[in-house]
Amino acid sequence: MTLGILVTTDKYRDDVVGITEAAVGRGHRVVLFFMDKGCRLITDSRIVSLKDRDGVSMSLCDFNRKKMGISDEEVPEGIICGSQYDNAVMNRESDKVIVF
Repeated sequence: MTLGILVTTDKYRDDVVGITEAAVGRGHRVVLFFMDKGCRLITDSRIVSLKDRDGVSMSLCDFNRKKMGISDEEVPEGIICGSQYDNAVMNRESDKVIVF
């Protein structure tokens, strides 16, 4: 199963981490997409560490990242700076999607 997680706020870091770790621990694939204030979480070490887990991929809305004042240098390697197209792909390819 593929679980999509759309992160639109920076308020639920622990929930994003916990659900991602639980899903991966059960052998599921997790696709995370960050937008709006959720982009702020890509500088959080617990969130960033998820990208190194097998079965986890991350992307963010580059437009929103810039709007939040996050520089190119602050985006960790391995997180794709994309667009709402990446969000659409996540929604199409995921069996279930959770929105925060």
